[in-house]
Amino acid sequence: TLVWQRLVLSMMRGAAGGIQRLSRPASLRLGTALGRVAYTFGARARRRAYANLRLAFGDGLDSAGQRRVARGVFEHFGRATVDFLRAPSLTPDALDREVTCEGWGNVETVLALGKGVILVTGHIGSWEVMGRWLATVKHLPVTVVAKQPRDAAFARYVRKMREGAGFAVLDRGDSVRDLLRALRGGGVVLLLSDQNSGDIFLPFFGVPAGTAVGPATIAARTGAPLVPIYSIQREDGSLHVTFEPAIPIDSTADKSREVARVTGCVNASLEAMIRRYPEQWLWLHDRWKAAFDEKNYPRAWSDRAAFESARAAWLS
Repeated sequence: TLVWQRLVLSMMRGAAGGIQRLSRPASLRLGTALGRVAYTFGARARRRAYANLRLAFGDGLDSAGQRRVARGVFEHFGRATVDFLRAPSLTPDALDREVTCEGWGNVETVLALGKGVILVTGHIGSWEVMGRWLATVKHLPVTVVAKQPRDAAFARYVRKMREGAGFAVLDRGDSVRDLLRALRGGGVVLLLSDQNSGDIFLPFFGVPAGTAVGPATIAARTGAPLVPIYSIQREDGSLHVTFEPAIPIDSTADKSREVARVTGCVNASLEAMIRRYPEQWLWLHDRWKAAFDEKNYPRAWSDRAAFESARAAWLS
């Protein structure tokens, strides 16, 4: 909300300098403490996390498990927020010491094709720090697409932080031409694909979810390889980045069907990572909102009883 963004902005401006002087262990403790405070007072977000966890895991996660994961989510994003504020104080060498990676060869292989690369991820782990690492340590010409915050001052602050990390920032909704230009120049585009959308409805944790088709559509249009990438925070606070193999795209197939298939592969890849690290994904987001909108029922569901049952569980 607008009020929340203004509150967060005042906290960021006041605390960023002190946070950047903290040791790594101290920053982790602070982030965890902030997350616990947010869990205690964030009743609305807490209820949304519980509802999403019930929908995704059903009987596989009891009430105690829901509370444990939800509390872990708040604590993780407290740490991620502190990391976002702390990152500008890190030199490339210092940042490199805090990050390990696997699958880098998957990116080197597709970069050599000269068509640019689309890195697709979600709100899991520490994606903001990962973007900085890609630009300053791996020296990739990264362009990211971000939703514009409602508060103009907050938007300027976050944009300045991101651009200071060494990558270009485009506003979501006004970015296609610039994205295509970046890819034609052999650049790297980083997209987050796990926000609620009305583009297409595909399974996510076994439930239809409104999913953005942008990454698959751009890949199909340009021939740029689509590589899933994830950043997971380990117990010691270090970040582990994983580059998965590029998702194959059949240029001879029907385009709309191929876009749907590839988008489904992106959903499946992200779901598998979330199942491994459920406390590090943004369960606070209304991921299934569009799927439970009555007007989308014909597109999202084939069975009325399943729709009503799932929606009742989600709303309870």
